[in-house]
Amino acid sequence: MKKIKVFIAEDHKILRQSLVILLSQHENIEVIGEAGDGQEAFVKIMRLKPDIAILDISIPQLNGIDLAVKLKQEAANINVIILTMHKSEDFITRALRAGVKGYVLKDNALEELIECIETVFGDNIYLSQSVTQLVVDGFINHTQDREEKTEAISAREREILQLLAEGKSNKDISTILNLSIKTVETHRANIMHKLGFRNVVSLVLYAVRNHMIEP
Repeated sequence: MKKIKVFIAEDHKILRQSLVILLSQHENIEVIGEAGDGQEAFVKIMRLKPDIAILDISIPQLNGIDLAVKLKQEAANINVIILTMHKSEDFITRALRAGVKGYVLKDNALEELIECIETVFGDNIYLSQSVTQLVVDGFINHTQDREEKTEAISAREREILQLLAEGKSNKDISTILNLSIKTVETHRANIMHKLGFRNVVSLVLYAVRNHMIEP
């Protein structure tokens, strides 16, 4: 039987290593790579081509949901599972709209992750039992104002917004994303204009409210 090739993106090293050990013990699963931040994860995932990418939402440099969007655009055949501590209608909605096929809470990871992997590999959707009711209660109907503003900026601008909120300089961002500093400055100005920001503090608060970074 063909093994399911899995990639793990999780910034907490001990948890990531524990997941590697847990999944590697399963005869039908092979962990082919891991990363501690979103940008590193994207590069490795595109190179290694796993069947499934397991992403934490709150990884630095490119959060899990935005990474899922990017993978959907660049490698639609790679299925994504979100592994997170966040149990909210907002997160679930954003994840499913990003094309995520699985949503597992870290509290239930040991019990549910392998089942989730097998379900998603079979081209089905899997949600942790404790969040399913939130979906049934109407995950489509959640805050529209925040989404409308966020959707007004491009995927590249979202990447830069997150990096700025994490304290990266224009020079840092140009290196991480392989862009010229002038291009980064242009994107930064567009972000500030589109979202009505006057300073970086407002940008950071916005990123926290929209769960792009953790406070």
